[in-house]
Amino acid sequence: MKRPEPDLAQIQDAITELLREEEIATLATVDADGCPSASAMHIAGDGLSVYMHTFSYNRKYAEMLADPRVSYAVSYLPPGGFEDRFVTRSLQVKGWASLLTTAEEIQRAVAVSREQFPWLVQTAMYDNVGLPDQGQQVFFRIDPMNAVWADHRVRMLWRVFLEFDASGTRITGKRPYDAVVGRRS
Repeated sequence: MKRPEPDLAQIQDAITELLREEEIATLATVDADGCPSASAMHIAGDGLSVYMHTFSYNRKYAEMLADPRVSYAVSYLPPGGFEDRFVTRSLQVKGWASLLTTAEEIQRAVAVSREQFPWLVQTAMYDNVGLPDQGQQVFFRIDPMNAVWADHRVRMLWRVFLEFDASGTRITGKRPYDAVVGRRS
């Protein structure tokens, strides 16, 4: 059964929920040759932004510092597989990666991560995260610029292009996917 098309506030709530429930996303960075590089990463949702933890000796760290344009994809894929296809939803974001450089920002990222991932309580994984020049563990915050939101709860293959305000904290507009890509309904 087709549901009514959601408004911006409903889409924002659904995305915020997805970013708090899902733990893994695929991050794409841009390498020195301009080619994409993909990595599976833990994400911690903070509104429409996400935090990603990595190490200063990793490829993606150097790539995000050199070119902060990134993209990531995250999905809810139900355990029932094909039989549950009408509840799948996914988000494809193009955004900006910012290295967290203050103690307050890092503490926020750690707190949000620990709240989202109960298994972190049983580890010392983030106990020694400091400022970027104080160790190997770092956090990036990714703020969205635009995105594609797909929600099969609305109807199968329902997707919209989303635009965000300059801070990445609010969805400011949506455009029908089919109209943007020139697909006939």
